[in-house]
Amino acid sequence: MQQPSPDLFFVDKTNIGTDFHISLHNNALPIDFSPCRISSCLVCLCLEGKAEIEVDLLPYHIRPNSIIVVFPGQILACNEKSDDFTLAYFSFSNLLIDEILFRFPTAFIGFLRETPVYHLPEKEKHTLWGEYFTMLHGKYFEVKNVCRSAIIFNLLHNFYMDLYSKVIANNEIHLRQRKRKKEIQEEFFRLVKLHKDNREVAFFAEKLCITPKYLSIITKESTGNSAKWLIDKFAITELKLQLKTTSTPLKEIAENLNYPCEAFLCKYFKKHTGVTPSHYRNTSR
Repeated sequence: MQQPSPDLFFVDKTNIGTDFHISLHNNALPIDFSPCRISSCLVCLCLEGKAEIEVDLLPYHIRPNSIIVVFPGQILACNEKSDDFTLAYFSFSNLLIDEILFRFPTAFIGFLRETPVYHLPEKEKHTLWGEYFTMLHGKYFEVKNVCRSAIIFNLLHNFYMDLYSKVIANNEIHLRQRKRKKEIQEEFFRLVKLHKDNREVAFFAEKLCITPKYLSIITKESTGNSAKWLIDKFAITELKLQLKTTSTPLKEIAENLNYPCEAFLCKYFKKHTGVTPSHYRNTSR
């Protein structure tokens, strides 16, 4: 009797060659430009050197044994890095996200989004390196392995289970209800991302049912910056992304993002960056 083919048991739902990427030695964050809106799940492990990065406008200091975990839609930027900065990373596409992460508690996923950078003890770093990064790298290049995709999928799921266990063990997820200020801060950032065409503190304060002054007090306490500063920072980041990734005329960008006119957009951009949008677009390319 003829034995069934192995591929009857391991049917690939994705093309692992395009849905998963890995590198054990990179001298920069794996982004095409900075800032960059991430389109996949990305996990980085700092091996050497240091860097100053931003995730959704908030600053983080990266050093050896730092791990960075970001999700699609988050904005990642590298403001500064040392000459010896080295990291390993892997990323996987939206096609794999739900299957890998759907069983985890929503509190854990929320924690990962709110706390994208962790500093691991040396022992834990070696464990993650040996059990996941090097194994994922090895299996990725075993192109003749008929179970290659399934193994990589399971390793990714196990990585997040291991990370979940470490977070729980360190009491980093609190099951009690979040404090009101934290909720307001999170909702404020969500609204700023959603309403790219509005840059007024009063608008967002009204959405949150609080006063503009109280909103600025909360953002100042949690981030060190005023609500207006954060709104402007996000607006400039959005303009940079459009200038780098599209050839849309400035007049059209101004209309889409509700600036009074092209001249106003240019003045606003130069005030916050020191250069004109045209100069920025040309030098970025």
